[in-house]
Amino acid sequence: MLINCSNHPSYLWGPKQKEAAGVYGEILDMPFPQIDPWLDEDGIRQTVREFASRIEALHADAVLLAGEFTFLFMIVDKLLQDGENVICSCSRRDTEEVLRPDGASEKKAVFTFERFRKYAYYNPEGAPVSGELREDQPEKCTDKKGE
Repeated sequence: MLINCSNHPSYLWGPKQKEAAGVYGEILDMPFPQIDPWLDEDGIRQTVREFASRIEALHADAVLLAGEFTFLFMIVDKLLQDGENVICSCSRRDTEEVLRPDGASEKKAVFTFERFRKYAYYNPEGAPVSGELREDQPEKCTDKKGE
């Protein structure tokens, strides 16, 4: 089974993507969670724990993940550490951008699926310990809501 955890339900996939997903068996769509832009890192970690638990309980052959970047980074890290097969869609993107009369720009993008690719750690020996800060890294972001 392939868990499709994205904002792109499988019924909208083209034949090439459905065929590529076929190697995993049935497709289960699990909508990517809405992540509040003001949620801090601890809140994201809590959401990751809850969501990863739901995913892992299904014992899928692969998990397709795509969505909000910080949540995505954390959940991919967690699932890889837990031994899950995590993949992403690889597509070609053709874009057209036009200037509207009101001065805003409008972009149209057409995505053409090419393949799935496994998420992997940069370091082939495994991931660094999550949450460790480098010496030159600030303790936490100083941006505050409303400032």
